[in-house]
Amino acid sequence: MHASSLRGVGCAVLLGVLLAAAPSRAGSDDAAAAAPLSPDAAVHAALSVHPEALAAQSELAIAEGLRAEHGLLLTNPSATGTASIDRARTGFEVTQPLSVTGEGWHARSSAQARVDAAEAALRRTRLTAAADVRQAYIDAVVATGRVRVATEGVELAAQLLRAVRRQHEEGEASTLDLRLARLAEVQAAAALMDTRRVEADALAALAALVGRPVASEALVAEALDVAPEPTTTPATERSDVLAARAALRSAEAQVRRQRAAAVPLVEVGVFVDFEDGERFVGPAVGVELPLFARNQVGRAEARGEVLTAGAGLQAIAARAETEALTAEGRLADARELRASLVSDPVAEAGEALRSIEAGYLAGEIDLPTTVLLQSDVLAGEVAALALLGQLADARLDVLLATEDPALLGGAR
Repeated sequence: MHASSLRGVGCAVLLGVLLAAAPSRAGSDDAAAAAPLSPDAAVHAALSVHPEALAAQSELAIAEGLRAEHGLLLTNPSATGTASIDRARTGFEVTQPLSVTGEGWHARSSAQARVDAAEAALRRTRLTAAADVRQAYIDAVVATGRVRVATEGVELAAQLLRAVRRQHEEGEASTLDLRLARLAEVQAAAALMDTRRVEADALAALAALVGRPVASEALVAEALDVAPEPTTTPATERSDVLAARAALRSAEAQVRRQRAAAVPLVEVGVFVDFEDGERFVGPAVGVELPLFARNQVGRAEARGEVLTAGAGLQAIAARAETEALTAEGRLADARELRASLVSDPVAEAGEALRSIEAGYLAGEIDLPTTVLLQSDVLAGEVAALALLGQLADARLDVLLATEDPALLGGAR
């Protein structure tokens, strides 16, 4: 066999292998997307890839590094060596810059407060990220439920069209009735496509947060299962308030540090010189005279940071208190409304639809009324799904406002 023929056979075999493997990969992707994804698992997955959570972790690492740098002294010692060309004279000097005004102490206080702020901010960021992914999960569950209702509407419209067509063939329904039934089917199909688009967007948003493909089959059925019931009373201070308070402490310590830095560091050390066989040893002292530059810019910037941090603390504390009050009120309203409504709106809707169909087939309800009633019942199902989603959302507000650990699920 010629080499060209062998190459042709090899290409054909390779193409066949690739074509055979492609459906397998697609199938594995579909299986991964459809694998069950519990709300707690979604939170755990999201926390490992959430950009704000990762940024907060990075900020904490930077703050800890700054604290380590200021653990003992502000600067490293310096060493200097000198020698004449003929080596008749050599010298060595070691000096350590020191602050005589307490700059190092204030720098360490500021660094520790910055670590405290970063730790509290990380806690708040993780809770906020958990609320974000649960909210996206709720939106996806509600969107999937709307698709289910719209699919039911398409099936009802198709059943009604078949019944009207039979009646039209038997002379019991007018041509106008047949056209109305056809238009009702078109409207149901359009509604289904709209809900499919909303569902696709909701699933994509959830997938972006958890870092894995998500299909509607992977979700829990009820929106209330996504947001657990609040279990704890509000904390004394929320972590975002603690972070703002620590940031203010850090800024105030920086003001004291910059004031202390108006007096330059004093270099203290020792020198050793060798000249003509003789050794000279003694202390070394150096200081910069603060005649013109007295850290005016640093002090001004530090005072500005204090003003900014103080205003931020006031705003965050007011927001935290308001969120706790409004979240509790909203959840109480949602619970009261839910308790006053029918316990199983989906079952009620099913019974209503069967009654409407039976009424039309028995001639008790005309076609326009039948179409309108079916549309109202389906709208009621959608409203029930939205209500459950809003109740779950109200729970999330309370969980985040009170920093309930149930928000994180198993991700501590």
